Amino acid sequence: MKKLLHAAVPALLVLFAACATRSTTTRSDAPSLLKSRCLISGEAVDADSPSADFAGGKVGFCCKSCLGEWNALDAAGKQAKFEAAK
Repeated sequence: MKKLLHAAVPALLVLFAACATRSTTTRSDAPSLLKSRCLISGEAVDADSPSADFAGGKVGFCCKSCLGEWNALDAAGKQAKFEAAK
């Protein structure tokens, strides 16, 4: 019984410490978009728009259809669209 208690106490301490230090991600913690316009249509986008990871950040799209077009592009096509976007 003592062995079980000696094993359980440290495990519970680790569990409680992990719960106490766990942080939650909020919208304000989300990475900002690299561009303010959809890379496919050119329409304005915001933090709630569909997005994809690109060039170490996020790029936004006005709709899921544009996101699908983006996903169908190869790496060179994505780079060209990114560079062409204002």
